[in-house]
Amino acid sequence: MAVASPSAPPEAPTKQAPRGLRPEIQALRAGAALLVVLYHLWPGRLPGGFMGVDVFFVISGFLITSHLAREAASTGRIRLGRFWARRARRLLPAAYLVLATSALGVYLWMPLLNWSQNFREIVASALYFQNWRLALDAVDYLAAENSPSVAQHYWTLSVEEQFYVAWPLIVLASILLAARMGTRRLGTVTVVIAVATAASFVYSLWLTYNNVSFAYFSTFTRAWEFGAGALLALVTLRAAPTRRKASTLMPHLGALVSWAGLAVLVYCGLQLSGATPFPGTAALLPVLATVAVIAAGMPASPLSPRWIIERRFVQWTGDISYPLYLWHWPPIVLLPIILGHELGFWPRVGILVGSFAAAAFTKRFVEDPIRRGRRLGIQRSTVTFAFTAVAAAALVASCLGGVQHATAVADRAEQFKQSVTRDTPPCFGAASMAPGKPCDNPQLDGLLVPDTTAIRRDGATYPGCQTSSTEVRTTCSFGDGKDDRLPHVVVIGDSHARSLLPALVPMAEEGKLFLDVQVKAGCNWSSNPHPNPDRTIAESCYEWRKNVNAYLTKNADDIDAIVTGALAHPRPAAGHEELVAGFVKAWRPVAERGVPIVAVRDNTAQPVDTNDCLALEKEITADSCALPRPKAFRAYDPLVGAAQQVKGARLYDFTSFYCDDRTCPAVIGGVNVYRDRTHVSKTYMATMKPYIEQRLDQDGLLTVRGGA
Repeated sequence: MAVASPSAPPEAPTKQAPRGLRPEIQALRAGAALLVVLYHLWPGRLPGGFMGVDVFFVISGFLITSHLAREAASTGRIRLGRFWARRARRLLPAAYLVLATSALGVYLWMPLLNWSQNFREIVASALYFQNWRLALDAVDYLAAENSPSVAQHYWTLSVEEQFYVAWPLIVLASILLAARMGTRRLGTVTVVIAVATAASFVYSLWLTYNNVSFAYFSTFTRAWEFGAGALLALVTLRAAPTRRKASTLMPHLGALVSWAGLAVLVYCGLQLSGATPFPGTAALLPVLATVAVIAAGMPASPLSPRWIIERRFVQWTGDISYPLYLWHWPPIVLLPIILGHELGFWPRVGILVGSFAAAAFTKRFVEDPIRRGRRLGIQRSTVTFAFTAVAAAALVASCLGGVQHATAVADRAEQFKQSVTRDTPPCFGAASMAPGKPCDNPQLDGLLVPDTTAIRRDGATYPGCQTSSTEVRTTCSFGDGKDDRLPHVVVIGDSHARSLLPALVPMAEEGKLFLDVQVKAGCNWSSNPHPNPDRTIAESCYEWRKNVNAYLTKNADDIDAIVTGALAHPRPAAGHEELVAGFVKAWRPVAERGVPIVAVRDNTAQPVDTNDCLALEKEITADSCALPRPKAFRAYDPLVGAAQQVKGARLYDFTSFYCDDRTCPAVIGGVNVYRDRTHVSKTYMATMKPYIEQRLDQDGLLTVRGGA
């Protein structure tokens, strides 16, 4: 597809920018790839290595805009089909090869527990919307617990492909605008791209401040990084450099700029971290540093970093940087499963060396032959698109087949769980851990309910209770609200308070209480500042707390008890008193109105998801994937201290139902205890019902109003 604009005024002659590989850009590619790879292999040593992708974005913006602007300036048109076909031949063969290999790895080695997530992300990567999938998962409280998939790193390629689709359309629209307005093409393209870049940068600042998790993966918050490279390309074209290695700056100044840019990139790799709000203002450093290195070119100065840039290894790594990026990540995910333990130093070195080898092979035997070959008419755009469609369809179909199989297996596991829980066997679940009443049922040996294929469905979800609203809920209650004799119990807190519902809801259904639920994922009932860096999430929690406190103030005389729970905090070096004080401040006004508060100590947390371990067990035993007790209590639970300081509050500590003197089992009485790292499964909490009911009854909190 080509669009001409014959009415546009003629451009002044523009000398062609060099089309050969620029050593400094190849060096930047090499450095960017190594930053990301080393960050993924040794994140503690290079905590800011993730910003290597931003270097790639700037380079892409510079090179693609250089190509498009040259074509637009000289011909007044852009052959879209030819452009997109060239991009497809350049990027898709290696990308689809790695995705297909990763899918095979999932099939061969990954447990069914992880099939659906991995195959769905491979589909998202094959169709280049992986960044949006991860953006939505990043703000989904439960999805945030997902393990990394083999295709997680494809989010950057999705952003790039979306850029390759949209950018030529923007340039084309600029050309048409120039023709209509009678202005110069390059000048109009520059103005339009400058406006788009500025708009994206402002949006990036705003969204990073308000919702950093979503902003990290959004195409629109990253577009300005491509735009920075694009503007440099346009300035370079207008300046019309006459020599391939000539700098647009004075030689010695160019050398200084080049060194400064490289130094800033190293600094960013060492000083940025996962705690840095990104992209936002933090992305300015690597973006401007990359622009500086490209702008400086290869300065004709003895002080320039030429001796580093032109080294054979650096240039070769730049050549294979794309497949190196593709290949390095899948073995990081798969190898621990294959080995049965976390990666040590030498396996990580093996991944590094193997990734280089795979990248070199891919470049030599896949990328170059398809990009430059003539067989089967591959250079024709229509043929390229046909092969792309067939490859994408085959990859997507095979992955969706894997998802369907995993879903069918999970459905059968869910049905088995329901059949077991309809008529629970003796000693099932928490009953086998009842203090003072040892219980053992040999028939439960080897049982795992629900098994790992269905465990993700086993959360405390109930109709009308799933919302992100800040308002007090009227759709999440259980029992007969019109029966004034029933004690009115309110559950308040985060998802760990919601995890208590499988034990409490049956009491309401049996007519022992009326249960009103006010829970919000990630938001506990305290006055402590919300720890999430996303301002939107923090403000939403603040508003919810304010509304819940107003509800409690208004209805305190009609509430017989409040049950609350919260995720325990990772042990900080200091600050326990401040955490406790936040809960005390929230609870005390209600407790002073005479409302009893039941604080349930949080369940143990796992360093890693026990289901990943259980899924690999050939035989399930009572000791399968059990955690040593000291490792299960690496978090501080401020509810313990708050219950001691607030008159009218009491602590319910059910640790003995999760741990014995030595270990905290992952399987108790045939039940899979944990849904994920921190949440108890719905099935196990349901088996806690008799013991929680007993405590409530002992404290007089289930007494019928007006008498026994």
